[in-house]
Amino acid sequence: MQTDKSYGMAGGDLKKFFRAFELSTEYRVRKYQGKSLFHNPTQLLFGLVEYQFLSYYFSKVPNWRLLLRGLYSKDRIAPNYVVVGPVKSGSSDLVTHLQMHPNVMHPLAKEISCKGTERIKLFYPTRREKERLERQSGGVVRCGYLKPELNNMEMMEQLYKLNPESKIIITLRDPVARAYTHWKWEMFLGGKGLENSPYFDSFESYIDRALDLFPSVAMTSACGFPVLETGIYYKAVEQWMARFGEENVLILDSAEYFKGRQPTLERVQKFLGLSVIDIPEYGEKANENPIKFPRPEQSSNDKLSEFYRPYNQKLFALLGKDFDWK
Repeated sequence: MQTDKSYGMAGGDLKKFFRAFELSTEYRVRKYQGKSLFHNPTQLLFGLVEYQFLSYYFSKVPNWRLLLRGLYSKDRIAPNYVVVGPVKSGSSDLVTHLQMHPNVMHPLAKEISCKGTERIKLFYPTRREKERLERQSGGVVRCGYLKPELNNMEMMEQLYKLNPESKIIITLRDPVARAYTHWKWEMFLGGKGLENSPYFDSFESYIDRALDLFPSVAMTSACGFPVLETGIYYKAVEQWMARFGEENVLILDSAEYFKGRQPTLERVQKFLGLSVIDIPEYGEKANENPIKFPRPEQSSNDKLSEFYRPYNQKLFALLGKDFDWK
């Protein structure tokens, strides 16, 4: 049976995993700058052709690829680990590096938006591919579901239905720092569409507006996530732990991960029952915002710190430990 990808890769393949992010970023930069995609038709054509045959996608997969995979969909595996967190918490970088482990197979796309167990399985390797890698390696083989929607309880229940024995990895980030990155992401994705909004022209006015509306009205969002609510973690973490079992949930602080990837990647490998190896690193962060913005004023950080303090305390009580969040 013909497959999309051979598994058990060497470090040089890391570029393949980042290519989908790079193409997506190139498109978003042109949109942010208000430039036509047809400014360079040759470059556009080559980009479109390359996109049809990627080994790994950020989100959107060409329909013809899914149609072909549907010919043998019943033979496909379900994910056996999940990496989830709030948007802009570093999960893209973590999962991209983790997939360099020779015993980790990757789905066709990082973020799978479709619903229904059989539809989701279209994105996963076949049982034959998994069994072949298990024979070659002599060890456990993992394949994950990777989406930054910590608060999506419908998604959680669907993943439980797919595989109730999945291992859950939750990446968390200081909600004050995350809120600033969230605003930058809103600006990047919204582009020219936010020019006439009086509340997006600075981080300070954006946060003041969000705090004023909370909890009655969610802040307008170009990226699809309300800024303040996305940084409240404790209740969602509690739900994931209750559904899959505390022993099957690993909580990570993304700040610790970016101080040095290898110690966190070692923890993740042990948690997943994988042999521990040094995973090759890519110089850039996956899915990082390429647009530079002014640093936030301390007054806004102080307001956010005060807002998130009671929610963080509930999270720390749940976990039995504190994170070094300001």
